[in-house]
Amino acid sequence: MIWVKTDAGRAEIKTKSLVKDRAQRNLLLVIDGKRTAEKLLADLVGITPADFATLEGLGLIESVTPPAVIRTPEPAAKSSNKSLDLNGFDYATLRAAIGRMISKELGMRGFALSMILEESTTVEDLAEVAQRLLKTIAERKGIAAADEVSRILFG
Repeated sequence: MIWVKTDAGRAEIKTKSLVKDRAQRNLLLVIDGKRTAEKLLADLVGITPADFATLEGLGLIESVTPPAVIRTPEPAAKSSNKSLDLNGFDYATLRAAIGRMISKELGMRGFALSMILEESTTVEDLAEVAQRLLKTIAERKGIAAADEVSRILFG
């Protein structure tokens, strides 16, 4: 179940007139219409299902049905999934290029991938990092963006 704030809930955040309990105020602050009640319960300390009922009873939040996920068909063969042949590539040059692409395309979201890149010691390791990079870019920005990065890195 997903909850959203009502206009009264938005006003309550500013005035703090109805909700005195800190845990309920925190819950009201983080309800965004994207996370489920279960996720919010897991993320916030001191929250119970009764807190949702209390806020709903005050007219500060309401339950909504999550929108149906519309999936667009994927092309039959994604270029980001093809095997990379890195024979003939210089380790240092390739490593630097992959690092730049992680930063440019993913920013802080690429931190974990940057850590994996730091541990890479062979061109084969770099091939795995490059595959993960292209897959992540395809998921976040689309196949066209992944193809462009692949073209930049590998020609």
